[in-house]
Parts: sequence; structure tokens; C-alpha cells
Amino acid sequence: MIYQHQQKIIKENKLLTGLWLGCGGGKTRIALLLARGKTLVICPKTIRDEKVWEKELEKLGLEINLLVISKEFFRKYYDSPLLSNFNTVIADEIHTLAGAIPNVRYVNKQPIPKTSQLFDALSGYLKKNNPERFYALSATPIRSPMVVWAIAKLLGESFDFYQWRQKFYIKLPMPGRDVWVPKKDDETKDTLAKIVQKLGYVGQLSDWFDMPDINYKTHYVELTIEQKKALKEVVLDFPDPLVQCGKRHQIENGVLAGDEFNKPEAFKNEKIDKILDYSIEFPRFIIWARYTAQIEAIRLAIESTGKKVLVLQGATKNRQEVLDEARNSKECVLICQSQLSMGWELPEYDVMVFASLDYSIVNKIQSDGRILRANALGNKKLYITLVAKGGVDEAVYKSILNKKDFSERIYLNL
Repeated sequence: MIYQHQQKIIKENKLLTGLWLGCGGGKTRIALLLARGKTLVICPKTIRDEKVWEKELEKLGLEINLLVISKEFFRKYYDSPLLSNFNTVIADEIHTLAGAIPNVRYVNKQPIPKTSQLFDALSGYLKKNNPERFYALSATPIRSPMVVWAIAKLLGESFDFYQWRQKFYIKLPMPGRDVWVPKKDDETKDTLAKIVQKLGYVGQLSDWFDMPDINYKTHYVELTIEQKKALKEVVLDFPDPLVQCGKRHQIENGVLAGDEFNKPEAFKNEKIDKILDYSIEFPRFIIWARYTAQIEAIRLAIESTGKKVLVLQGATKNRQEVLDEARNSKECVLICQSQLSMGWELPEYDVMVFASLDYSIVNKIQSDGRILRANALGNKKLYITLVAKGGVDEAVYKSILNKKDFSERIYLNL
């Protein structure tokens, strides 16, 4: 089925544009219907491995000469004859390709913007090969102001780097270092959002469909005696502030012995207690967790109750089999690692629990979208976030809320 908002974009048939549609909005389908001739898709490795693009092509019944490669493969072979002479280039999850920061590097003693190898590869490739069509896809294009600057460059805009940095960043008074942080005021956010709107099509499911009831709940939990003790010790064991911050976040999420799971008794905490309550309340739901040891602790705790548990993490080889089993199970808990938030869907599930978050708003938005899809909007959805009180975990949560506001600005005042 081609929805009305998709038909509009396809009818306009732009040769160069961004598709900034929210998760489940059909970016993949639209891009395939816009593609002409030999088509190259550059995407994250997980999406390539799951053959997301090939499956969608099969559903559409189209015959396209399609080559799907990972961004890592592209970075290594972008200048190879193998990747030349493509009529259409599609950059999926463009925010992972358009890497840039508000600092400079020097080439032949001349300052130039500090960009990632992937961005340099894609920018150079587009200039050299000049494909007839180029489509940039992302549900989260506003990862940072510099990412927007880089995406704009790929789409043919020429914003001056220094003026952009002055407009969207503040330089911190750090001796010997140039440290720039994004401005967070509403005016700056709105300005950036309007730029993104001009770069492509924007919209989210609620703009096109009658949405089910969606509830967001946050539960704050206390730390255990063991966790509080470990937090005191980490100050002595890890004097470096950055390392200490990471260790504190692990401890607040029940990881008391680094990221190695070797002390099951040490992982008892109130987050797991809440999750066990949910396993009784909900027949099946998805849990997101940042740390490998935390995932293992949750798995053991739930399995001890006799409930079925499946795990999706970096080491999982048979991801599609895991997803199919989860889909066909009437009672099941699927535990997912935070970084695996793209390239799959499970709209049959109506409850999602965030046991821990990282600082990536991209992961959070993408995770939300795994169960909220245009093809399955009938059931109520419930999102629960567990937050440890008063520490790094709470700071991460507040940071995500601010970034979410920043990201969602692109959907306002359309």
C-alpha cells in the first residue's frame, strides 16, 4: 500500500532531496519508488545484513538493479570502479554518514572543517560520479548542528562553516583547547529546524494517521546499599572524571564489576525488581539496556521466573530468527542492546521498557519506532523509562529529553 503522503513525494519526483520522515513513515519504500536505473544504497551494517532494502523491493514487486553496501564497505571502496556509474544513490541513516564537529584540521597549513572519513568519502564520491538522483534518509537528521551542516553540503547547499559555528555553537573558556557546545535556546532550535525542513520532506506518523493512545511513564528507582558503596569506591579507583562518569553510570544500572558478568549476586537492584513486576503484568514486551552485563543480569532474573527470554545484541548472529521467534511468541521478553535500534520492527509488541539509556537521541527515537509502525497502529503503546535517582543516569535521561525537543522541532510549523 502506498499512503497519501508517500504518493505526494513520489509524484513530485525530486532528483535530490532528504527524506526526514519519522520511524515507520516509509522512507525506504519512497526512496525505492523514486529510484531510477542502477541504484546504490549505503546503510548501516545491521540493515544490510537483515536485507531490509531487498525485502522492501520484493514487497513492491519492482525490478531495480540494486546494490546494498555497508557504510564501512563504502568508506573503504568508494573510489573503486565497482561503485561507479550508478544512476541513483541512497544514503540510509544519513546522520551516521555526515560526521562533522565544530573544529578545524589543517591540510597544507590551511584550516578546513573537521569532518569524518565517511563524510569525506561520500562528498568526494558524489562530486566525482554526479549521480542523476541522490536521496538522504533519516528519522533523526538533527543529531547535532554540525551534522545538519554536513547533510546540507551533501545536498548541494554551501553554508559557511565559520558563520554556522558562530550561529549554532558557544565556545567554552577552556585553556589550550577549542571546545564548542551547541546552543540550546528555542530560537536556535527553531532556526535549525527550518533549515532541515527546506532540505527535504519532513513528517511523523501523527501527521498522516490516526494514532493509537501512546503513554510515556517514568519510574525513578533508589540505589541499593551495594550500589552506593560502589559509587564511593569508584572515585578512588578511577580518578579521571570521564572514566569515572562512565563507571558511575554502569554502577547505577547494576553493573558492579565492569562490563564483565561474573558476580550475579551483585546485580540485584530496584530496576530488575521493577522489570520482574512488568514480566508478571505484561505477557510480552521489549527491554532496552546499554550494558552487556546488565542485559545478562536481566535475562537471568526473568528466566528464573520461568518466562521466555530472547536477546538481541551485537554478538547475536541469527537476528532474524530471534525476531521471528519473538513475533510468534504469545509470552516473551525481548532484551535489546541500545545500539541495535535500526533496521527491524516488531509492531506486534505494545510495551517497551528502557532499563538504561545512552546519550544518543538517535538510538532513543529509533528504539521508539520499532513498535510504532504505519502498518500496525491499532493497539495502545506504552513506553516506560527506568531512571536511577540523583546521579549520572538521571543526567542522561534529562539530556535525552532536551535532545528530543531539539530533534522534534523539525515537525513543528509545517
